[in-house]
Amino acid sequence: QQSPNHLLRTVEEKEATLFCRHGDSSYTFLYWYQLKRNGGSLELIGMLNYGTDSEEEKFKPRFNITGDATKDAFLLISNINTEDSAVYFYAASLHRLEVYKNSHTEPTQTRLLF
Repeated sequence: QQSPNHLLRTVEEKEATLFCRHGDSSYTFLYWYQLKRNGGSLELIGMLNYGTDSEEEKFKPRFNITGDATKDAFLLISNINTEDSAVYFYAASLHRLEVYKNSHTEPTQTRLLF
């Protein structure tokens, strides 16, 4: 479960928070992804293992992953701008991404538009 399904923000609004929850506590790794509009590539924002987050360098300044990978997790985007317009996905996994790239649950998505 991911919410909201669509999120429309104005430039004046400086933050966006996305929420996700999955129903299997054995999936201890949770990954957030960003897919840019117009054929952009799917990029890993970061991961959450239980309550420990790890964002990719490119996203560290403004993207923060919080919560618990086995329960409720959040993606907070601060100082949002038009370049953040994208579809955001999360996927839960039994394993670290580097080793088992195909062991994710089906991702769900949120569209963030400006």
